[in-house]
Amino acid sequence: MFARQHGAGLVEVAVALLVLSVGALGLGKLQISAKRMGHEALQRTEAAALAMDLFERLRANRAALAAYAATGIGDASGPALAEPAKDCNAGGCLPSELQHWDLWQWEQALRGAGTSDAGGGLVNPVACVVVTGRRVTVQISWEGFRPLSAPLQAGVCGAGDGGPGAAARQWLQMSSWIGRDFL
Repeated sequence: MFARQHGAGLVEVAVALLVLSVGALGLGKLQISAKRMGHEALQRTEAAALAMDLFERLRANRAALAAYAATGIGDASGPALAEPAKDCNAGGCLPSELQHWDLWQWEQALRGAGTSDAGGGLVNPVACVVVTGRRVTVQISWEGFRPLSAPLQAGVCGAGDGGPGAAARQWLQMSSWIGRDFL
């Protein structure tokens, strides 16, 4: 007569461990993907907020609108803009001084200065401001985790910079009409 088996055999335990480990690996990969997508969404939101911030600065200083045209602002483009001699936070600046102050402050925000963590801001950002009459276009590109489905077009700011992560450059372009002063 055969004795009745109690408990689980070694093969059953090994199969259960294999199934459990495959599931745990899948959950780990899902967590990593979710973290990356969350970071990319945060980067895109930050770029949109920066573009809107610059539009508001332009609306406040319409007299110097054409002087805001700039290319290659940000980390990936080289050295930072020079700090303005005059602090315009207190007011009393000429439109040209305010324009320099605005672009300097905006670049500092683009680079992540003043954020609570040292890695704030966009990753290797490059920004351009195109002014055509009263229409202003802000283009911002930054380094992402994965390449876009189509590479950046030749006219897009940050295209062809050849830096690290050049194949994975993400970008945002926003345009706005800056009206005239009616005061």
